[in-house]
Amino acid sequence: MARLSTYALAGALLVALAPVAGHAADLPEPPLLEPVPEPVEFGSAWYLRGDVGYKVYRDPDTRFHGTKFKEEDLNDTAVIGGGVGYKFNEWFRADVTLDYEFKSKFDGKLDCFGCTTAGLYSDERAKISALTPLVNVYADLGTWYGITPYVGAGIGASYIMVDNYRYTNPNGTGGKIKGDNNWDFSWALMAGIGYNVSENLVVDAGYRYLNLGDGKTKKFGGVNDKPVKFKDLEAHEFRVGVRYMID
Repeated sequence: MARLSTYALAGALLVALAPVAGHAADLPEPPLLEPVPEPVEFGSAWYLRGDVGYKVYRDPDTRFHGTKFKEEDLNDTAVIGGGVGYKFNEWFRADVTLDYEFKSKFDGKLDCFGCTTAGLYSDERAKISALTPLVNVYADLGTWYGITPYVGAGIGASYIMVDNYRYTNPNGTGGKIKGDNNWDFSWALMAGIGYNVSENLVVDAGYRYLNLGDGKTKKFGGVNDKPVKFKDLEAHEFRVGVRYMID
């Protein structure tokens, strides 16, 4: 008899809970929680660079009082520089650089103004150096086996320093002219290759044509003072350096 009562009670409970179970089935499913996105780390595209090079000057167009020098020669010298840049993508980057061109020896001959005999020349000598800041852009042309060829161009200015200017006349007398410093517009064209030593380090070897503009001395010459002018200072540079990507 007790067992029958138990069965009756269980049946009554099932009948009572049936409407509740039906309503529960009608409830909307709980919304799915979207996974929290993981933070994305952006590697910096900034880089530092350092370069050294061998600089081959073209002979400048040198003049004094409108008279052109003869046998001008501006010796080869060295260049050192550094800068900071940004790599926008695999094909395009830009940087700002500052280079120092070490002193180069200038030699030339000038018509002897005070000589009574024609065809005599004074020997002219000077030292020329420069400081050149440039803004440069580059096109990387693709990478094969870690090697990336590139071309580029730059514009800026050069601070041209002329000093230790001396001359010797045909009769052995001589003197000196005070040097001068001046800024002039400069521009450059580049080509080279970069080799990826690692993800952060690139070894760079390249060529650069650099036009530094004009240099000059202080005015000299008596009543009609004029400077000695070094026009169209141009150089071919062969450079090696490194670029370090900052992470």
